Amino acid sequence: MTTKSLRKLTEKELEHYDREGYVLARGAVGPEVLQLARRVLERWVNDLIVSWVEQGLLKEPLSEVDFEHRLVQAWEAAGRPRYSRSPRRDLVGVEMFQFLTHPDLLDLAEDLLGTGEILSHGIFNGRPKAPDQKWTDTPWHQDAQYFRDAEYVHVPTLWMPLQPVTEKNSCLQVAAGLHRGVLHEGYTDPETDFLGMSPEARRALQGISIEMQPGDVLCMTQKTPHRALPNLTDAVRWSMDVRYEATPTATAGGKEMGFVARSRANPSSATGCEEWLKQWESIPRGSY
Repeated sequence: MTTKSLRKLTEKELEHYDREGYVLARGAVGPEVLQLARRVLERWVNDLIVSWVEQGLLKEPLSEVDFEHRLVQAWEAAGRPRYSRSPRRDLVGVEMFQFLTHPDLLDLAEDLLGTGEILSHGIFNGRPKAPDQKWTDTPWHQDAQYFRDAEYVHVPTLWMPLQPVTEKNSCLQVAAGLHRGVLHEGYTDPETDFLGMSPEARRALQGISIEMQPGDVLCMTQKTPHRALPNLTDAVRWSMDVRYEATPTATAGGKEMGFVARSRANPSSATGCEEWLKQWESIPRGSY
Protein backbone atom coordinates (compact mmCIF):
# COMPACT_ATOMS: atom_id res chain seq x y z
CA MET A 1 0.00 0.00 0.00
CA THR A 2 1.16 3.50 -0.77
CA THR A 3 2.14 5.68 2.19
CA LYS A 4 1.86 9.07 0.49
CA SER A 5 -1.55 10.71 0.23
CA LEU A 6 -2.94 11.97 -3.05
CA ARG A 7 -3.45 15.57 -1.97
CA LYS A 8 -4.28 17.85 0.95
CA LEU A 9 -7.28 20.10 1.41
CA THR A 10 -6.62 23.71 0.51
CA GLU A 11 -7.23 26.65 2.82
CA LYS A 12 -10.16 27.67 0.62
CA GLU A 13 -11.70 24.20 0.90
CA LEU A 14 -11.31 24.19 4.68
CA GLU A 15 -12.93 27.63 4.89
CA HIS A 16 -15.85 26.34 2.82
CA TYR A 17 -16.21 23.31 5.09
CA ASP A 18 -16.18 25.50 8.21
CA ARG A 19 -18.72 27.96 6.75
CA GLU A 20 -21.11 25.60 4.93
CA GLY A 21 -20.70 22.35 6.85
CA TYR A 22 -19.44 20.41 3.84
CA VAL A 23 -16.84 20.46 1.10
CA LEU A 24 -16.49 18.43 -2.08
CA ALA A 25 -12.85 17.35 -2.37
CA ARG A 26 -12.36 16.58 -6.05
CA GLY A 27 -9.89 13.79 -6.84
CA ALA A 28 -9.00 13.35 -3.18
CA VAL A 29 -8.58 9.56 -3.23
CA GLY A 30 -6.76 7.43 -5.76
CA PRO A 31 -7.55 4.17 -7.55
CA GLU A 32 -6.09 2.11 -4.70
CA VAL A 33 -8.78 3.35 -2.28
CA LEU A 34 -11.56 2.65 -4.78
CA GLN A 35 -10.19 -0.80 -5.55
CA LEU A 36 -10.12 -1.69 -1.86
CA ALA A 37 -13.71 -0.52 -1.45
CA ARG A 38 -14.84 -2.47 -4.48
CA ARG A 39 -13.19 -5.69 -3.29
CA VAL A 40 -14.83 -5.33 0.12
CA LEU A 41 -18.25 -4.81 -1.43
CA GLU A 42 -17.85 -7.51 -4.08
CA ARG A 43 -17.13 -10.01 -1.31
CA TRP A 44 -20.23 -8.93 0.57
CA VAL A 45 -22.41 -9.15 -2.57
CA ASN A 46 -21.10 -12.59 -3.41
CA ASP A 47 -21.73 -13.89 0.12
CA LEU A 48 -25.26 -12.44 0.07
CA ILE A 49 -26.16 -13.91 -3.31
CA VAL A 50 -24.69 -17.30 -2.41
CA SER A 51 -26.91 -17.28 0.70
CA TRP A 52 -29.95 -16.72 -1.54
CA VAL A 53 -28.89 -19.68 -3.66
CA GLU A 54 -28.48 -21.82 -0.54
CA GLN A 55 -31.96 -20.77 0.64
CA GLY A 56 -33.43 -21.87 -2.67
CA LEU A 57 -34.43 -18.34 -3.66
CA LEU A 58 -32.09 -18.29 -6.64
CA LYS A 59 -30.96 -21.01 -9.03
CA GLU A 60 -27.47 -19.69 -9.73
CA PRO A 61 -25.33 -16.79 -8.41
CA LEU A 62 -25.15 -14.71 -11.62
CA SER A 63 -21.38 -14.55 -11.33
CA GLU A 64 -21.01 -13.35 -14.92
CA VAL A 65 -23.03 -10.16 -14.33
CA ASP A 66 -21.05 -6.95 -13.80
CA PHE A 67 -20.69 -5.40 -10.35
CA GLU A 68 -23.13 -2.53 -10.96
CA HIS A 69 -25.98 -4.86 -12.00
CA ARG A 70 -25.34 -8.18 -10.23
CA LEU A 71 -27.01 -7.39 -6.91
CA VAL A 72 -30.17 -5.86 -8.37
CA GLN A 73 -30.60 -8.65 -10.95
CA ALA A 74 -30.10 -11.33 -8.30
CA TRP A 75 -32.47 -9.50 -5.96
CA GLU A 76 -35.18 -9.39 -8.61
CA ALA A 77 -34.68 -13.06 -9.54
CA ALA A 78 -34.77 -14.11 -5.87
CA GLY A 79 -38.13 -12.42 -5.30
CA ARG A 80 -36.87 -9.17 -3.79
CA PRO A 81 -35.74 -10.45 -0.37
CA ARG A 82 -34.71 -7.95 2.30
CA TYR A 83 -30.99 -7.49 2.86
CA SER A 84 -28.78 -5.17 4.91
CA ARG A 85 -28.99 -1.73 3.35
CA SER A 86 -26.08 -0.51 5.52
CA PRO A 87 -23.73 -3.47 5.94
CA ARG A 88 -20.97 -2.96 8.49
CA ARG A 89 -20.08 -6.08 10.45
CA ASP A 90 -20.14 -8.09 7.24
CA LEU A 91 -17.57 -5.78 5.64
CA VAL A 92 -14.96 -6.39 8.32
CA GLY A 93 -11.73 -7.89 7.00
CA VAL A 94 -8.16 -7.07 6.08
CA GLU A 95 -9.14 -4.99 3.05
CA MET A 96 -11.64 -2.97 5.07
CA PHE A 97 -8.88 -2.17 7.58
CA GLN A 98 -6.59 -1.14 4.73
CA PHE A 99 -9.36 1.09 3.40
CA LEU A 100 -10.01 2.77 6.77
CA THR A 101 -6.30 3.41 7.34
CA HIS A 102 -5.37 4.50 3.84
CA PRO A 103 -3.32 7.74 3.82
CA ASP A 104 -5.67 9.37 1.29
CA LEU A 105 -8.50 9.16 3.84
CA LEU A 106 -6.45 9.80 6.97
CA ASP A 107 -4.88 12.92 5.49
CA LEU A 108 -8.33 14.29 4.69
CA ALA A 109 -9.37 13.52 8.26
CA GLU A 110 -6.22 15.18 9.60
CA ASP A 111 -6.92 18.32 7.59
CA LEU A 112 -10.54 18.47 8.76
CA LEU A 113 -9.78 17.71 12.41
CA GLY A 114 -6.60 19.73 12.68
CA THR A 115 -4.71 16.94 14.43
CA GLY A 116 -2.61 13.89 13.60
CA GLU A 117 -4.19 11.93 16.47
CA ILE A 118 -7.03 10.21 14.63
CA LEU A 119 -9.57 7.60 15.68
CA SER A 120 -11.52 5.71 13.04
CA HIS A 121 -15.13 5.90 14.25
CA GLY A 122 -16.95 2.61 14.81
CA ILE A 123 -19.74 3.50 12.38
CA PHE A 124 -18.91 2.97 8.69
CA ASN A 125 -21.11 1.75 5.86
CA GLY A 126 -21.14 0.29 2.39
CA ARG A 127 -24.21 1.56 0.57
CA PRO A 128 -25.98 -0.48 -2.12
CA LYS A 129 -28.44 2.08 -3.50
CA ALA A 130 -30.51 0.01 -5.86
CA PRO A 131 -33.28 1.18 -8.19
CA ASP A 132 -36.94 0.79 -7.23
CA GLN A 133 -36.17 0.34 -3.53
CA LYS A 134 -37.81 3.04 -1.45
CA TRP A 135 -36.46 1.46 1.74
CA THR A 136 -32.89 2.31 0.69
CA ASP A 137 -33.68 6.00 0.10
CA THR A 138 -32.00 7.72 3.04
CA PRO A 139 -34.19 10.70 4.02
CA TRP A 140 -32.97 14.03 5.35
CA HIS A 141 -30.90 13.34 8.45
CA GLN A 142 -27.88 14.38 10.46
CA ASP A 143 -25.32 11.66 11.10
CA ALA A 144 -25.08 12.59 14.79
CA GLN A 145 -28.71 11.51 15.17
CA TYR A 146 -27.24 8.00 15.10
CA PHE A 147 -24.54 8.81 17.69
CA ARG A 148 -25.84 11.67 19.78
CA ASP A 149 -22.77 11.81 22.03
CA ALA A 150 -21.11 13.62 19.09
CA GLU A 151 -23.49 16.61 19.22
CA TYR A 152 -20.65 18.84 20.39
CA VAL A 153 -17.68 16.76 19.16
CA HIS A 154 -16.45 17.15 15.59
CA VAL A 155 -16.89 13.85 13.71
CA PRO A 156 -16.48 14.43 9.96
CA THR A 157 -18.04 11.98 7.53
CA LEU A 158 -16.21 11.10 4.30
CA TRP A 159 -18.64 9.86 1.62
CA MET A 160 -17.38 8.54 -1.70
CA PRO A 161 -19.03 6.87 -4.70
CA LEU A 162 -17.54 4.01 -6.70
CA GLN A 163 -19.02 5.29 -9.98
CA PRO A 164 -20.17 8.67 -11.29
CA VAL A 165 -23.21 9.93 -9.37
CA THR A 166 -25.83 12.40 -10.59
CA GLU A 167 -29.37 13.35 -9.66
CA LYS A 168 -30.50 10.43 -11.81
CA ASN A 169 -28.65 7.66 -9.95
CA SER A 170 -28.84 8.95 -6.37
CA CYS A 171 -26.25 11.57 -5.63
CA LEU A 172 -26.43 13.16 -2.20
CA GLN A 173 -28.01 16.49 -1.41
CA VAL A 174 -26.79 18.69 1.43
CA ALA A 175 -28.41 21.64 3.22
CA ALA A 176 -25.60 24.16 3.54
CA GLY A 177 -24.76 26.25 6.57
CA LEU A 178 -27.01 24.50 9.09
CA HIS A 179 -24.34 22.50 10.90
CA ARG A 180 -24.01 25.11 13.65
CA GLY A 181 -27.67 24.77 14.55
CA VAL A 182 -29.58 22.24 16.57
CA LEU A 183 -29.14 18.48 16.48
CA HIS A 184 -32.71 17.46 15.75
CA GLU A 185 -34.51 14.76 17.68
CA GLY A 186 -34.57 11.50 15.79
CA TYR A 187 -37.69 10.82 13.72
CA THR A 188 -38.30 7.37 12.26
CA ASP A 189 -39.34 7.79 8.64
CA PRO A 190 -42.48 5.65 8.08
CA GLU A 191 -41.65 4.88 4.44
CA THR A 192 -38.06 3.73 4.92
CA ASP A 193 -37.71 3.10 8.68
CA PHE A 194 -34.54 5.21 8.60
CA LEU A 195 -33.84 7.59 11.46
CA GLY A 196 -33.91 11.17 10.26
CA MET A 197 -35.42 14.63 10.59
CA SER A 198 -39.11 15.29 11.11
CA PRO A 199 -41.35 16.36 8.21
CA GLU A 200 -41.54 19.84 9.77
CA ALA A 201 -37.74 20.15 9.89
CA ARG A 202 -37.37 18.81 6.34
CA ARG A 203 -39.71 21.40 4.86
CA ALA A 204 -37.31 24.18 5.78
CA LEU A 205 -34.38 22.61 3.91
CA GLN A 206 -33.07 23.54 0.48
CA GLY A 207 -30.98 20.75 -0.98
CA ILE A 208 -27.84 21.23 -3.06
CA SER A 209 -27.18 18.24 -5.32
CA ILE A 210 -23.56 17.05 -5.15
CA GLU A 211 -22.72 15.28 -8.41
CA MET A 212 -19.42 13.40 -8.16
CA GLN A 213 -16.87 11.25 -9.96
CA PRO A 214 -14.98 8.25 -8.54
CA GLY A 215 -12.10 9.65 -6.51
CA ASP A 216 -14.14 12.61 -5.23
CA VAL A 217 -14.95 12.73 -1.52
CA LEU A 218 -17.82 14.61 0.07
CA CYS A 219 -16.78 15.74 3.54
CA MET A 220 -19.55 16.70 5.99
CA THR A 221 -19.82 17.51 9.67
CA GLN A 222 -21.80 15.27 11.97
CA LYS A 223 -24.66 17.82 12.05
CA THR A 224 -24.88 18.68 8.33
CA PRO A 225 -28.35 17.73 7.01
CA HIS A 226 -28.16 15.52 3.93
CA ARG A 227 -30.10 12.88 2.03
CA ALA A 228 -29.80 10.50 -0.92
CA LEU A 229 -32.00 11.02 -3.98
CA PRO A 230 -33.83 8.03 -5.51
CA ASN A 231 -31.94 5.87 -7.98
CA LEU A 232 -33.76 6.11 -11.32
CA THR A 233 -31.40 3.87 -13.31
CA ASP A 234 -31.17 0.09 -13.73
CA ALA A 235 -27.86 -0.24 -11.84
CA VAL A 236 -26.84 -0.16 -8.19
CA ARG A 237 -25.21 3.07 -7.01
CA TRP A 238 -22.34 2.00 -4.75
CA SER A 239 -20.73 4.19 -2.11
CA MET A 240 -18.75 4.00 1.10
CA ASP A 241 -19.00 6.34 4.07
CA VAL A 242 -16.58 6.48 6.99
CA ARG A 243 -16.02 8.75 10.00
CA TYR A 244 -13.06 9.97 12.01
CA GLU A 245 -12.55 11.97 15.19
CA ALA A 246 -9.68 13.30 17.26
CA THR A 247 -8.41 10.57 19.59
CA PRO A 248 -7.97 12.81 22.67
CA THR A 249 -11.63 13.89 22.57
CA ALA A 250 -13.12 10.74 21.04
CA THR A 251 -16.71 9.91 21.94
CA ALA A 252 -17.77 6.71 23.67
CA GLY A 253 -19.79 5.76 20.60
CA GLY A 254 -16.83 6.29 18.32
CA LYS A 255 -14.51 4.25 20.50
CA GLU A 256 -16.93 1.36 20.99
CA MET A 257 -15.94 -0.38 17.75
CA GLY A 258 -13.45 2.22 16.57
CA PHE A 259 -9.67 2.18 16.71
CA VAL A 260 -6.64 4.45 16.66
CA ALA A 261 -5.94 4.82 12.94
CA ARG A 262 -3.04 7.29 13.16
CA SER A 263 -0.86 8.88 15.79
CA ARG A 264 1.73 11.43 14.72
CA ALA A 265 2.96 11.77 18.31
CA ASN A 266 3.30 8.03 18.95
CA PRO A 267 3.04 6.01 15.71
CA SER A 268 3.43 2.68 17.52
CA SER A 269 0.18 3.32 19.41
CA ALA A 270 -1.89 2.96 16.23
CA THR A 271 -4.04 -0.15 16.22
CA GLY A 272 -2.88 -3.04 14.04
CA CYS A 273 -5.08 -5.03 11.71
CA GLU A 274 -5.07 -8.23 13.80
CA GLU A 275 -6.05 -6.31 16.92
CA TRP A 276 -8.91 -4.61 15.08
CA LEU A 277 -10.20 -7.89 13.64
CA LYS A 278 -10.24 -9.43 17.14
CA GLN A 279 -12.61 -6.67 18.27
CA TRP A 280 -15.25 -8.12 15.95
CA GLU A 281 -14.86 -11.83 16.68
CA SER A 282 -17.68 -11.99 19.24
CA ILE A 283 -20.11 -9.94 17.13
CA PRO A 284 -22.33 -12.04 14.85
CA ARG A 285 -22.48 -11.18 11.16
CA GLY A 286 -25.38 -8.94 10.25
CA SER A 287 -25.78 -7.63 13.81
CA TYR A 288 -23.87 -4.34 13.74
